[in-house]
Amino acid sequence: MKNKIRKYSILLTVVLLSFFVFLLIIDNFILPFYVAADEVKVPAVVGKHKDEAIKLLTDLNLSPVIQTSRYDERFNKDYVIFQKPSTNSTVKENRRVYLTVSGGVQTVQMPFLINKTVRDAQINLERIGLVLAQIEEVESEFPPNLIVEQQFPEGKEIPKGTSVWIKVSIGPKVGMVRVPNILGKSLNEVENILKSVSLRIGLKTYIHSSTLLPNTVVDQQPAENTLVAVGDSVNIVLTANK
Repeated sequence: MKNKIRKYSILLTVVLLSFFVFLLIIDNFILPFYVAADEVKVPAVVGKHKDEAIKLLTDLNLSPVIQTSRYDERFNKDYVIFQKPSTNSTVKENRRVYLTVSGGVQTVQMPFLINKTVRDAQINLERIGLVLAQIEEVESEFPPNLIVEQQFPEGKEIPKGTSVWIKVSIGPKVGMVRVPNILGKSLNEVENILKSVSLRIGLKTYIHSSTLLPNTVVDQQPAENTLVAVGDSVNIVLTANK
């Protein structure tokens, strides 16, 4: 029993002596070094490029640390938007100064809107942070109410929040018709089809074919769905016997 008490007493003495030595080291070496360090005032680095800010702080024996980066439209990319400690704070040399750097204006990719409705376009634009600001109605070959042109091409990087315009089809101009598909039709069928849409047969060209019946249309000009004026002609290529 006495041996156990003696053993614990020795252990307690060692722990107390170690703690006492630790306090002496702090009191005589660490604290005096910290207290004796020169003091400096933190300069203003907000609004400066990060490289300039780092150099300015380093020259004053401070330790700059870029803590984070975030989008901020008020500052160009890589410029300091926040610092801690703040300007004119009195600190010891080697103190860390934390910097937040601007990532510039956030950008998004322009989506593809051609052949979509205005409602679809508005939903797509709003989802990525763009604004549909202007809609212009134009005559075009596209069916009515479909988008035929967009301000920015698909995939272009543009600032988030940008307003964009689109052009929407109201259909073809009055007095215009679309050329029907007449390929593979006979000459008699073609005459009737073109007549039904107020068009007529123009130049006829013949080529030899051993597989198709004579007077079968194998080519047409203008092509199917081309907009032409009412009364225009369609040139055709027909088959003929040898």
